[in-house]
Amino acid sequence: EDLASGPVVAAAGRGRVLMLSVLPLTTAGTRITWAAIARGEADAQIRVQAAAVARLGPAVYLALHHEAELASTAYGTAAEYRAAWARYRQVFTAEGTSNVLWTWVASLKPFAAGATSAFYPGDDQVDRVGVDAYNWAGCAAGQSSTWHSLGYILRGFRAFATSHGKPAVLAEWGSVESPADPARRAVWLTEAFALFAGWPELEATSYFDAAGTCDWRLTSGTAAATAFASAAAVAGAHGRPAAWLVASVPEGVGPLNESFDLSDSTGGGSGNGSGVVSWSLDPGDGCAAVSGTGQPKARVAHSYAASGWYSPTLTVTDATGASSRDVRSVHVLAAPRFTGNTARDATGTSATLTVWVASDAMAGSVTLVWGVAGRTTGSSTVPLTAVSWPQTVRVPVTGLAPGTTYTWTTTATTAGGSAVLTRTFSTPG
Repeated sequence: EDLASGPVVAAAGRGRVLMLSVLPLTTAGTRITWAAIARGEADAQIRVQAAAVARLGPAVYLALHHEAELASTAYGTAAEYRAAWARYRQVFTAEGTSNVLWTWVASLKPFAAGATSAFYPGDDQVDRVGVDAYNWAGCAAGQSSTWHSLGYILRGFRAFATSHGKPAVLAEWGSVESPADPARRAVWLTEAFALFAGWPELEATSYFDAAGTCDWRLTSGTAAATAFASAAAVAGAHGRPAAWLVASVPEGVGPLNESFDLSDSTGGGSGNGSGVVSWSLDPGDGCAAVSGTGQPKARVAHSYAASGWYSPTLTVTDATGASSRDVRSVHVLAAPRFTGNTARDATGTSATLTVWVASDAMAGSVTLVWGVAGRTTGSSTVPLTAVSWPQTVRVPVTGLAPGTTYTWTTTATTAGGSAVLTRTFSTPG
């Protein structure tokens, strides 16, 4: 994953706390062994990652190869993994990257009764301990076929975190549905949040809302999704403030009359949509920010006149003085424009009509119509692709009359509007 752009940077820009795992595998599929990392052979790549992570916010939960105990033995031994972890952290420290919470993330295997934690890098190397915990309930071969509460599933992990004096992190967690009881998963989720509320050493959780080995998704409209939303809305579920900005029209033709909804922003230790004592919305187009006290408004209007991309930013502060921000993108579409035109290679009966069209990276079409004295004699439509540079559109025209002046009209159309250009050309003869 490119840490200099893409969804990771976008999430950080929205004020989200990131949880990242580094898999020692190149995009070409080449495995980097733990021993190679420990020997310093990956230091150059690690330095690039360290610089990128340093720009991702005040705190980043970072794991080197989560669930290493389940990885292919081709990566190496437990001792080599511990050495790789130490080297990886050493390079980050040397680069001055200080916003990392070093989080060892394992499956439930090392925390089972009687198990050993040979892959644990050591208390001096780890800031947080994390786990991936699931209620499999028979959804996959080789996993438990019994329905278990999250508290039961995590009992070994919780004891491990406590004995090592480390804050706990649920890097992944989830449950499948119960085919026999459609309400059972909703109860399971409600009980999970009750577990969180009574676990002061638990610092962060991240539900695995995806279909992986099994389907863990919280499908909208289900009892499970409703239960999750209700449990997550209470004050105890919000350990930090969260700005939440919604643009009514993320993209449109200018002038774009935008209506921002700020009302779901939440202060730390408060229920959804409450607990904010002050806020400020910067529209991102050079206009003055709009500010207020108390809970943010449901509607703040702003008009964007010029075409382009804008990054409106909402900052909220709660009663403790802690702040959060959310950044959205608003795109005011530009109508296509012509950057050049010509009629080339004219003979008595043919010519090539050429235009250059800038479409603001939007797909669309270009239609050329030609004729004599108000009478259309031919036309052609050519698609525009979504690219950021001017496109060349060439239309060969045949069947023309020698010694005649033709009028040709070009219409370029995209979601941003239309542009029309009219010119003439003459055939020799």
